[in-house]
Amino acid sequence: MGRVDEMNPSTGATRTYDSSGRRRAAEQRRQHVATVAAELFATRGWIGTTIAGVAESAGVSPELVQRTFGGKPGLLMTAFRQVSFQRDVNTRELVASLHLDEEPDRDVRLEAIVELSCRVLAPTAPLVPVLLHAAAQDDAVKTRLHQAQHHHWEAARDIVELLAPGPVHADAVDEVCVMIMPQTYLAFTQERGWSTERYAAWLRRGLARAVTQESSAA
Repeated sequence: MGRVDEMNPSTGATRTYDSSGRRRAAEQRRQHVATVAAELFATRGWIGTTIAGVAESAGVSPELVQRTFGGKPGLLMTAFRQVSFQRDVNTRELVASLHLDEEPDRDVRLEAIVELSCRVLAPTAPLVPVLLHAAAQDDAVKTRLHQAQHHHWEAARDIVELLAPGPVHADAVDEVCVMIMPQTYLAFTQERGWSTERYAAWLRRGLARAVTQESSAA
């Protein structure tokens, strides 16, 4: 499918090349630029990161970056997907992918949720402040951000349902939502200097308390 016969107009001879190899090279280059952009956005922010700066760091032309990503908002969204396991991060779908409703051991379910939260937050959280800044200037980014925030709240509700041994406090879902927010992760790891392991231990304790608060009070 990827092989193409091409005629040399001056000699009349034909040569065959594999177009799939060119596509693979183009995709590798796209991923490389997106990875570089993610690093720059995380360290320099929305304003400090430019198409020209990303191009220089990635070793490509600004025209290629512009043509490939359609501008700075598109570059940011692709960079976010690049650090999100090369997919759109729908927190609720990620929780569902664990199939924890089939796991009878509550402690195993709790540990799986903590592990997933840290695995997602560590690479993506530094880009969330950039997304918030970009959303104030670009409607497409704003729409995607609002969708992600809605899915995040739904994921918190699913987590409570997966972990609660019985009735929970009315605030349980909102508490869990805040615990797994990127901003909370950043507050601990960047502002307070916590390691991801320390955040995981705090999250484990917090989730356990949030889903048992009502039954403990009784």
